[in-house]
Amino acid sequence: MLELKGVSKKYQEHEGEVLTSVSLEIEDGEFFGIVGPSGCGKTTLLNLIAGFEEPSQGTIIMDGKPISGPGNDRIMMFQDSALFPWLNVIENVKFGLSIIGCSKEEQEERARQYLKLVKLNKFANYRVHEISGGMKQRAALARALAMDCRVLLMDEPFSALDKQTTNILREELEEICSATKRTMILVTHSVEEAVFLSDRVAVIGAGKRGLKKIYSIDIPRPRRIESEGFLKIRRKILDEVRIEVEQSEKEEFD
Repeated sequence: MLELKGVSKKYQEHEGEVLTSVSLEIEDGEFFGIVGPSGCGKTTLLNLIAGFEEPSQGTIIMDGKPISGPGNDRIMMFQDSALFPWLNVIENVKFGLSIIGCSKEEQEERARQYLKLVKLNKFANYRVHEISGGMKQRAALARALAMDCRVLLMDEPFSALDKQTTNILREELEEICSATKRTMILVTHSVEEAVFLSDRVAVIGAGKRGLKKIYSIDIPRPRRIESEGFLKIRRKILDEVRIEVEQSEKEEFD
């Protein structure tokens, strides 16, 4: 349902391309992870799919039509929850629904549905400053899901959280994926996180190396990070990413 054909991105103020000739297909309902060294263009790739930026070369096609800008069928979830501090939790979830013209009854119904899904219904009337960082990310996830998007784009959504909270949210996100059947694309620096959540994981190379490899994660769910199968595929992807990090450092020093 989503296809990238030779997608590259270059900014005029910088030498060289940020992202080079990426071609891949993402299936409807798939959880697709993206990893790679810092500066390889992972977030740029999400921004291109979201329609926030246009490729310098190549085409991004969704459901047979080129992506020409942002749309409600693609929603981005950022590292920061980006909640509005002057609204309470449920008002934040309703915000996008009011913009697209949903009735007040539908706003309430959808908001409650997804707050229950992310286990925040009891905190619906709390102000943003009254909830924890993990709860803020859950609220941001509920807001994104409530928009009934086809594709949820996630840019390091758990990177600012402590390890314990991150582990809990990973497990809950896996359950939510199973319940909603949404297409999800995750950019992360954590190979462990990518393997835990994804059906496939793409490694983006340093510099002009583009898409290096895509790994199928053929491990039964629910997954256990200490299992032999998990550790084996995690090591393979870590080794691939390490090669790209070393290449990136070499190019930097050269």
